[in-house]
Amino acid sequence: MPPHSGGIFLFDQEALLSKRKYFIDNLRILSILMLFPFHASMCFLSGGYYSFYVYGGEIPPLRYIDLAVYPWWMSLMFALAGASAFYALKKRTAAEYAKERVHRLLVPLVSGLIVWIPIQSFLADVFYNDYQGGFFGHYSVFFTKWTDLTGYDGGFTPGHLWFILFLLVISLVFLPLNAWYAGLNRKPELSKIPVGVIVVGGFLLLSAGGLIANIGGKGVLEFSVCFLLGFFLFTDDNVMEKLKRNWILLGVLWLAMMIFRCVMYNAGVESEVFWYLDFRALEWTGVLGAMAVGAKFLDFKNKFTEYFSPACFPVYWLHQTVLAAVGFLIVKTDLSLPIQYVLIAALSFVLTVGLYEICKRIPPLRFIIGIKVVK
Repeated sequence: MPPHSGGIFLFDQEALLSKRKYFIDNLRILSILMLFPFHASMCFLSGGYYSFYVYGGEIPPLRYIDLAVYPWWMSLMFALAGASAFYALKKRTAAEYAKERVHRLLVPLVSGLIVWIPIQSFLADVFYNDYQGGFFGHYSVFFTKWTDLTGYDGGFTPGHLWFILFLLVISLVFLPLNAWYAGLNRKPELSKIPVGVIVVGGFLLLSAGGLIANIGGKGVLEFSVCFLLGFFLFTDDNVMEKLKRNWILLGVLWLAMMIFRCVMYNAGVESEVFWYLDFRALEWTGVLGAMAVGAKFLDFKNKFTEYFSPACFPVYWLHQTVLAAVGFLIVKTDLSLPIQYVLIAALSFVLTVGLYEICKRIPPLRFIIGIKVVK
């Protein structure tokens, strides 16, 4: 059976806007908006705390969200972050970039692990294990109970902030290479690489990378590959023009791979090798398809995108704890499961955006959450 999933990335807004790569910004916004239906679906899959911090019962059709979306979704976010890093390094020195990463990633990561993520594990412990203690008393459980790092059993977890941790490490580890490349006056002509080679080559790189350095089910090397491909490949205007011209081919391939994965799941295929290779194939075709379709149709800005562009990072930081708390309350009601799902997704979105609006007006909260003041 396919592996179960779980589950931001920092863009330099000024650098992106100066290059007018609005499609990168807009793909990021869509990725963030997907958090709410995706994580709400996890409240109704698989059963027990192996799904999410709360469980309301099974809604089998929601499995197809996980099957079709997760393989490429997180990888796309790392690729977009890599592209953003390139544009940031065009305007900053390596030292300035490193300092900003610490400020914008490390501070929210540490603050989240101290004040925000423990809420999720506490809710899970109460929901599944009938934990009777108070929230602050649960800190001793959170920081001493190390199991599978999901937190679904009340133990320690980085929660959804694993993305920020990975991004911080990846962006700093590869900083010397990336800073050198960004400073080159004459860069390799990557546009000469045929689209077919890009498709096959990316698949092979991700297939190899996914076998190494997995932590808590997340592949450090796999996402490093996505970040670097975003940095080198998707910032080449000629490469992006080539992908844009082939948007129909890449988009159809992306859609076909999602459908194929769902069909194979229904057929009951159990080969681990098949599911691994299928995951990697959809992972890369999804990234390529999203970039091609995005470059074709999403290269614009409006009031909606101008609002959500700076909101993406704090919304990501806030969303999962809010969603777990809303789910904790909703799944205990007598409402039908589909209604519960819609309410969890919708209320979590509204409350998260509301919290963001509050936090961005309070300087200390802006600092610990990593909210960038838009001038």
